[in-house]
Amino acid sequence: MRNFLVAGIVLTLGACSLLPETSLDYQKSPMLAPLVLTEGQTTRPIQPLFAIPDVTTPAENVAVVTEGKGRKQHFAAPLPKPLAIAEVKNAAPIKDSPLKPIIVKDGNNHPVLQTAGDIRLIWDDLERVLTKANIKISDRNQSLGLYFVELSEKSVKQLYQLKLTRTSNDNVISLQKDDDTLADAVVSQRLFETLLTHWPNN
Repeated sequence: MRNFLVAGIVLTLGACSLLPETSLDYQKSPMLAPLVLTEGQTTRPIQPLFAIPDVTTPAENVAVVTEGKGRKQHFAAPLPKPLAIAEVKNAAPIKDSPLKPIIVKDGNNHPVLQTAGDIRLIWDDLERVLTKANIKISDRNQSLGLYFVELSEKSVKQLYQLKLTRTSNDNVISLQKDDDTLADAVVSQRLFETLLTHWPNN
């Protein structure tokens, strides 16, 4: 029984190749004349629903939609043209280099460093500047924007937090004793002046 089923399927599939090719029969469709009403009969104006406009296509843009010859000729969907990619020459890279900071006073009349640009680049610049200024970095936390630095005050080393914060318009660097207390204004001013002497001019 199974052999009969397999044979039947093979014969069915083979018969498909013997069917006449009809994909181009649409080209033989006759043009029907407009409907003519009998004399005295009235109706609303009849307009074609799918009117085909007269379009002249340049020979180089005519798509080839047939393949094969004779009885084996059949319809073939035209392939799209390759996507043309315009070559960009001498394109200037997009750059958001941070500006060199300046010392400003915050709302509490406390000195802070203010700069504009990509905060990630400022973070990297700040580390390089601290290294050039021989300021020891004991720890860092980039997600919080914190460098933990050691500063000498009256021959005593103290740990401070150098905090980089992104505001709505720019970036601010402040010096803190801890999470809630700003460092002394004199200490902050002296540190920022030292950092600016080593900061690159962008």
